[in-house]
Amino acid sequence: MTGSLLAPLAGGLAAAGIVCLVLAVRGRAPAPPRPDGRLATLARAAGDPAVRRQAGAAVLLGPAVFLMTGWPVAGLAAIGACFAVPRLTGGRGARSRIARLEALEQWTRRLSDLLGAASGLEDALARGVEHPPEAIAAEVCDLGRKLAARADTEQALRAFADALDDPVADLIAAALIRAASRRGAGVRQVLTNLAAMVAANVAARREVEAERARHRATVRWIMAFLLGYSGFAALNRDYVAPFGTTAGQVALAIVVACYAFGLWWLHRLGTARPPGRFLTGGVR
Repeated sequence: MTGSLLAPLAGGLAAAGIVCLVLAVRGRAPAPPRPDGRLATLARAAGDPAVRRQAGAAVLLGPAVFLMTGWPVAGLAAIGACFAVPRLTGGRGARSRIARLEALEQWTRRLSDLLGAASGLEDALARGVEHPPEAIAAEVCDLGRKLAARADTEQALRAFADALDDPVADLIAAALIRAASRRGAGVRQVLTNLAAMVAANVAARREVEAERARHRATVRWIMAFLLGYSGFAALNRDYVAPFGTTAGQVALAIVVACYAFGLWWLHRLGTARPPGRFLTGGVR
């Protein structure tokens, strides 16, 4: 490989390692100037412990691969893999949403039962914060604190829906807001019907998640193959010697890009965008 190509690529690898090191050792992100901008999203990601662990792995793995192979493209690919692999192979986001929906169903049924013995909706909500389901315990307790502080019921319920960030939670919160404003009869039956609807929604999402898990399994198999091939290449330097040239690094970059696009496409097949919400504007 010529020095003219090696120098900028090695410099890029070093810069990427420094950025990852900063993410790894950073304790928390500064307050973002724009709450809804991309900088805010990056700041929240930098404060995530999982992202910091991935950054720490990238700091170690990227330079190690570069030193072992002498290929800047391989080092950069290793850094990217530290961040991409957990997202491509994991399905915790969907499982977490399903667990929250199950917890919402349990909480809604309990709230419906409490309405039979409570003096009103506010009283039932105050009792409903006791021993909430674990998956939504933080959100329910926050709702209870707002109600105990005599906050406006509608705003507290809107903030509750914002914290859960799911259209099903919006539907439940909207029904409770309507019941609190009109104080009409039939709230208990409405909540019972909503709980049944949430149960059906959970069952449907479980079926969809089982189908999408197949695509994630395919991604895992492909990554296992790539790992095996990488080990083979590390032990057979003569076989991969052409990658050590300038043209070889360009070819390797193209190969890495093709694999990255294919894995991203498979990941999209196994991931669904969260449905749009309709109840917004809560006070946090």
